[in-house]
Order: sequence, then C-alpha cells, then structure tokens
Amino acid sequence: MFPPAEWDKTTNSAYCLESTHQDPQYEWALKYFGGMKPEKDFMKASNIIFSNGELDPWKAGGVTSLPDNDQCLTLLIENSAHHLDLRLPNEADPSTVTEARQTEMEWIAKFIDQYQGSDFSS
Repeated sequence: MFPPAEWDKTTNSAYCLESTHQDPQYEWALKYFGGMKPEKDFMKASNIIFSNGELDPWKAGGVTSLPDNDQCLTLLIENSAHHLDLRLPNEADPSTVTEARQTEMEWIAKFIDQYQGSDFSS
C-alpha cells in the first residue's frame, strides 16, 4: 500500500519551509499539552483515561503509567489495538477489551459522581 520511502527530518523540514513557508514544530504537541515527562507533566491531571492497546505500534509513545496520580487511569489492554475499547461491543472482542470497557465506565461514573458531589455555589 505504501511504497518504501526514506524519511529525513532535515529534508522534510526544508520541503515544508519551501512549499508552505512553515517550519515544522515536531514536538509542539508534547510541549504544549505535556508528555515529554508524563509522570511530571500529568502529576496534577485529573479525569483522564489513558488507554493503550498492546498491539498498538505507537503505544511506546503513550502514557502507560502515572504512579503518583490516583485521579487518572492508565490501561494497557492485552490483545487489543488502537481504540478498540471505544468501539461498539462485538462478539469477537477479546475479554480484555470487555473488561477495559467496564473499568472505563466505572471510572467515568466516579468522575461524574465527584463532579456532581462538589459544591460550586461559593
């Protein structure tokens, strides 16, 4: 489907600059949203579920653990690929995906309960 092609950051940057007059900012998302140091960048984050499929080729770049944050959930779903847990249930789903969906629903319910129990009137 995709013919082999060498990729070179310097060549790609020169092409972008020439064709679009834009200099690529390859690390913009990591700098803007965080993620260079997940344990530090997301230490105070809350109400986020980071799910990664074991079969995702890019899981190495995902947030897979936040040991000092009990307000976020990290899941590494065995026998799963990218966002299978977010699709409609299917009888072919591995049990790990079904379990992940249940865990995600429990955490979302917890997030909602925490929000609704908060008093924002003051």
